[in-house]
Amino acid sequence: MLAGLTWLVLGLAAVLGILQAIPGREDIALLAVALLLTAAGLAGLHTMQRGYYGLLGQAGFYLALVAIAGRILGIVVYVAGSSAVEVISFPATAGMLVGFVLYGVATLRAGVLPRWYGMVLIISMPVSLLVPTYYGTVLFGLFLVVLGFALWSRRGAATEQPSRVR
Repeated sequence: MLAGLTWLVLGLAAVLGILQAIPGREDIALLAVALLLTAAGLAGLHTMQRGYYGLLGQAGFYLALVAIAGRILGIVVYVAGSSAVEVISFPATAGMLVGFVLYGVATLRAGVLPRWYGMVLIISMPVSLLVPTYYGTVLFGLFLVVLGFALWSRRGAATEQPSRVR
């Protein structure tokens, strides 16, 4: 939920022009925080489902984490003054897209969470990337807030896992 709120604040601040009025690189710092919190949220989701989503879920999870690390590396390169940020950030964003979609499909198949949860994971990155830049950031934040709230509201039921019948 914190990751979603951070993405939401980042997107709204950019849409409203607040970040442009602030000197310095607060937008970059906020993006790094949003990425780190997103990785933490994925780690929590991984802990809940890891025994149920198989190789596809692991691939999606680790691809998303590596892509997030790539986005953070892109931030470091940008802050260091290099122009190679596009070389790093574009593949990392594509990796996040593929990772979230794979992870969503695996979440659907695992059956640990409601089906809509997996569907939101699947559509969150593609839909957010289709929307103009900062509005997409706001939308992605809203998606993550909804997903985070759903997990938070299930925190007591997190230990109850479905049985796998084959």
